[in-house]
Amino acid sequence: MRASLPVNSGRELVDYAKQNPGKINFGSQGIGSVGHLATVELEMLADIKTVQVPYRGLSQAVNDIIAGHVDLMFDTPTTSLPLHREGKVKIIATGTPERVPEFPEIPTIAESVPGYRAVTWYAMVAPPQMPAALADRINRDVSEILGRPDVVEKVHGIQMDPATKSRAEAASFFADETTLWGKVIKQADIPPQ
Repeated sequence: MRASLPVNSGRELVDYAKQNPGKINFGSQGIGSVGHLATVELEMLADIKTVQVPYRGLSQAVNDIIAGHVDLMFDTPTTSLPLHREGKVKIIATGTPERVPEFPEIPTIAESVPGYRAVTWYAMVAPPQMPAALADRINRDVSEILGRPDVVEKVHGIQMDPATKSRAEAASFFADETTLWGKVIKQADIPPQ
């Protein structure tokens, strides 16, 4: 969030938004983006209202947060953590279920808004007709690589956490994500783009 916004925690943000309904604006990478949906989820769970300022990408939104033209946005630590440490933006909470080990002093949104969770993730997928034996082999190989200490260190260096899941665990995770974001999209009546 912009460094000059007079809040320093998730709870203070919710209280400020309730005292100033519709006056807080948030930058997003467009309707239906992770940043947009994460903010809509926060609005629904915390019973607050904000104004979306959609951008065509991340860089202009980040520049406007730094300049103080936009109040807040959801972003990855890869981009925002260095800016936070330089005092150019404020990170007041994360969307992760637990605090991030690399910056444990920053609480989660769920500590102030129970049930909140919004994480950015990447996955390797293949066509559905790929033979199961080949898919299993690729999964094992990628999991082995992602589990190597040197790879873990490099991935942590960009403020990400390597997750090694079996194909069944990944399918379950995808189903959970589909349920969560489908509910947010439906309740907020976000149109297809």
